[in-house]
Amino acid sequence: MTVARLFGIDIPRLKRRGGVAFVATVIATVMATLAFAFAALAGYVALTRRFDPEIAALMVAGALLLVAMIALVIARQVMKRARREMRAAMSSSAIVALAPTAVSMAARHTRLAAVVAALGIGFWLARNATRR
Repeated sequence: MTVARLFGIDIPRLKRRGGVAFVATVIATVMATLAFAFAALAGYVALTRRFDPEIAALMVAGALLLVAMIALVIARQVMKRARREMRAAMSSSAIVALAPTAVSMAARHTRLAAVVAALGIGFWLARNATRR
């Protein structure tokens, strides 16, 4: 019995729902891309009635480039915010807070640190050996 079952979490059901959500997201993305492409085509056709086809194509390409640049600026801002939040989470984590203390203790108690390191490496190797 897994720990998730103890808390009443149905893992296979969550996997199915995640798969359905993923497929729905892919379909929505493809449809949005097609809608955007047809809107650009409709804009091109409308502009060819007033301007030469080459000029109309350049106007549509310029508009699409402007939309892409705006999307890139927004994505950059979101990534900056996410990076800032990740840095804040890392700096407040227990490992970062306890690392200086652990290093100073290891420097004072080298034999104990060597035993702990050997045990940790042995545990990690034994755990990974069973996975293969």
